[in-house]
Amino acid sequence: MKCQRLFRGEGDDCIRIPTIVAAPDGTVYAFANVRVSTSRDNAAETHLMVAVKRPGCDWEEAKTVASRKDWSYMIGSAVCDSVTGKVMCFFKKIAVVLHEFKKEMGPEERNRLAAIKEERDGDKEGDYVLETTDGITFTQRKIEIKPMAGGASGFLLGKGGSPHGSGSGVTLQYGPHKGRIVVPARVSLKECVTWEDLKTGSSNTVIYSDDRGESFVTGGIVEPGTGEGTLAERSDGSIYYNSRAYFNDGLRRGAVSYDGGESFVEQSIHQDLIEPCCNAAVLRVEWQGKTIFFFSNPRSTTDRVDMSVYYSLDEGATWTYGVTIDHRKAAYSSMCYDAKSEKVFLLFECGTETSVDQIDVVEFTPDEILGQ
Repeated sequence: MKCQRLFRGEGDDCIRIPTIVAAPDGTVYAFANVRVSTSRDNAAETHLMVAVKRPGCDWEEAKTVASRKDWSYMIGSAVCDSVTGKVMCFFKKIAVVLHEFKKEMGPEERNRLAAIKEERDGDKEGDYVLETTDGITFTQRKIEIKPMAGGASGFLLGKGGSPHGSGSGVTLQYGPHKGRIVVPARVSLKECVTWEDLKTGSSNTVIYSDDRGESFVTGGIVEPGTGEGTLAERSDGSIYYNSRAYFNDGLRRGAVSYDGGESFVEQSIHQDLIEPCCNAAVLRVEWQGKTIFFFSNPRSTTDRVDMSVYYSLDEGATWTYGVTIDHRKAAYSSMCYDAKSEKVFLLFECGTETSVDQIDVVEFTPDEILGQ
């Protein structure tokens, strides 16, 4: 399996947060965020980029599709509505960025400075989706994400679910919520001022839509101490949720929703999935009469190295190690499946100097992981 570089930051710029989806027509969309002049999460300026692969063609050159000087267009996850074929990439427009923990200024001062920039630039802070149906024309649309009941406010997360750093979304195919668009996200349970606070103050959740992405609602809490999750639908219509955890025990967390993401139960610890506390990806594949779940992440409990793929033949209940795709340093990943070519696409951060030197893509067929 050969890796191909799709994105790389120029100069001091850093490229991060890969997310990839496949449309029903076989077109594959890879999104990423350029952090201008820094690798930090609280970059003052970030841009959205996309690379497109059409059926039977090579990847097109990556291009910028949303940006504004001195603004952070912070990327979230992406989803393809399998009913309409519309691809949506979530992002948040931020005029004045605050560090996740260290607060350089109070909220009143931050909001005052943001209002000045909004008036100056004719832009508006908030949650947006970047939409396309052809990979040529991309439009921006501001959205409101209805918050969960009882959620605590916080600038980056807040009461409404934030899909930043989470896996790609899905359109449910089975059960009473068939057709619902479900996207993994995070939410604040309380204000977090230290990394330790994340153990009780952060939780994964979902945002979901029953009107083809026109509006979104924040779902239920997955488990306190989780963040940056990924999900797949099971054959009975339930949602399997796999989470990064902030407990520093090197293990992933699992949970299940039986009501389309409105609540989560059956929280578990995956003894067969190790992690260095990092984003990961889960993907459902229907192939040759089999239902296969794939999982990708750096296969280590301490270091972000060895991007690897596992598989599950019981829809996420248990996992089997498949293959290590790349032995370099590696971090965040995202996966999609194109049923027309019967190929899985794995998009991941990697490098020799750091784990975020570049973003590569590798494609493989299921039998290359299953060893058939």
